Amino acid sequence: MRKVGGEYRTSLAVYESVVEDFQNVIYRNSAADFQVTDADALGPDYARYGAFISSGTAAAAEPSRSALFTAIEAARTADLPIIFDVDYRPYSWPSPKVASEVLTKVAELSDIIVGNDEEFDFVAGGPGKGLAKARELAGPGRIIVYKMGGDGAVTFADGDVIKTGIYSVEPVKPNGAGDSFMAGFLASLAEGRGLKTALLRGSAAAAIVVSKPGCAPPLPDAATLDAFIAAHPGPTQP
Repeated sequence: MRKVGGEYRTSLAVYESVVEDFQNVIYRNSAADFQVTDADALGPDYARYGAFISSGTAAAAEPSRSALFTAIEAARTADLPIIFDVDYRPYSWPSPKVASEVLTKVAELSDIIVGNDEEFDFVAGGPGKGLAKARELAGPGRIIVYKMGGDGAVTFADGDVIKTGIYSVEPVKPNGAGDSFMAGFLASLAEGRGLKTALLRGSAAAAIVVSKPGCAPPLPDAATLDAFIAAHPGPTQP
């Protein structure tokens, strides 16, 4: 980690704890995290780690965008799987065209790609095209997770199609679901659990977070996640 001086700052988010007509404002002007450089990307000893993960937001501006591709190359050299959360946020990008081109390039370099239906539609270039794009990206050795909110997810992996449901809860807000799903999913894969089990544990983590105020505070640890799954009916049929 290093400090960034001058006019760069941390981002600020203000959101409503409601489900209907949910609104949020995220201020990212001159955000410090966009100041990651190639030197930062080459700093870690990638051989010490088991995987490389990034969200699409890291590619939204320079020098962070170039640093992301430098890091991916270094991770590939170290034989790490590349994990990509599409995480498209239009306010961070100079234009939809640039975003589509860059996010597609990152996706093509990745081994595991996770995104929702709207994000895959965007990468594919239009509404209703996302599922076909997810299927197209699902080459040998790749895992593509196509999330559909309350309708569950479709996952393409080595020729298999895995459909999973959700754990129904009374939500208090929608945000935080993507990060918590990724946390539960990847932690479960790292523990050696099967792909379908990992997907369901990701869904359970997301359910816990959307049912409580805040984003980071309600993220469950393993024991909390186990207790929720044991006590909760579900998951739903996809």
